[in-house]
Amino acid sequence: MQATSPICKNCGQPLTGNYCSNCGEKMHHENDKQLIHLLDEGFHFVTHLDGSFFTTFKTFLAKPGKYAADYCNGIRKKYFKPISFFLLLVILYLLFPFFAGLNMKFATYNSPNYKYAWYARPAALKKMETHHLTEKELADGYDKKSPAFAKFSLLLLIPMSAIVLALLFYTSRRYFFDHFILSTEIISFYIFFQFLFLPLIALLIVSISPSLVYLLSDNSWVWIISYISLAIYISIAFRNFYGQKYWLSILKAIVFFFVFFIVMRDIYNFLLYYLVMLFI
Repeated sequence: MQATSPICKNCGQPLTGNYCSNCGEKMHHENDKQLIHLLDEGFHFVTHLDGSFFTTFKTFLAKPGKYAADYCNGIRKKYFKPISFFLLLVILYLLFPFFAGLNMKFATYNSPNYKYAWYARPAALKKMETHHLTEKELADGYDKKSPAFAKFSLLLLIPMSAIVLALLFYTSRRYFFDHFILSTEIISFYIFFQFLFLPLIALLIVSISPSLVYLLSDNSWVWIISYISLAIYISIAFRNFYGQKYWLSILKAIVFFFVFFIVMRDIYNFLLYYLVMLFI
C-alpha cells in the first residue's frame, strides 16, 4: 500500500518536504513538543537576534541611509526588518520613559494659548458632558492613557515622512516603498537618539554628579543636541540613499527637517489628542 503524503495543517495541501510549498508552514513532529526543542528554538532566536540586530544597529548608526538602501536593493537577510527594528525601539522607549517626548499633558492642549485650543477645548467639554466627568477626572484619564498612545502613535510619523520624501525626491523615480523604508530609518534614529540614548547619557552624568539632576527635568538641552544630530543624520542619509550631490542633499535635508518639526509634530499632536480622547 502506498503511503499517503502528510498534509499541511495550516492550508491542507500535501507536504513534500519539511516546509509547505503553498504557505510555508513547517511540518512538525512529535519531537518538536519536547522541552529541549523549545530551549533550542529560544537559543536560535537569541543567536539570530545577536547577529541581525547588531549588524543592523552598527549600519544604522555608522552609515546613515545604507541600511534602508540595502534593504530596498534586496540585501535583507543580515538585517532586522525596518518596521521590526522601529517597533523594538518603541518598546524600549515604552519600558524606559525617561522623557515625555512628543506627548503633552491635557492642560497644555486645553490652554487658551495653545494653537489647537479651538478644537481641544470644545472636544473636552463635550466629553465631560457626555460621560458626566469633571475636568479633573478627564485630565487624569487623559494623562494616564496618553503616554502609551504617544509612543505607539509614533508609527504615524513614518508614512507622513515618506510622503514628504516622495515629494522632495520626485525626480528619483523611486517607489513609495523606498521612501517609506528610509523614513522608517530616520524616525528610528529620532526615537533612539532623543528618547533612549540622550536620556541614558543624562542618567550616567547625574549618577556621577548628582548636582546635575536638573538635566532630567529640564530637557531643553536634549532638543538642541537632537536637532543638530538629526539634521546631520538626514543629510548623510539622503546622500547615501538617493546618491545626490552633497549640497543638494543638505538643501533637501534642511527642507525636510523644518517640515518634520514644524508641520509633522503639530499634525502628530493633533491626531494624538483625538485618539486618546476617543478611548476615554
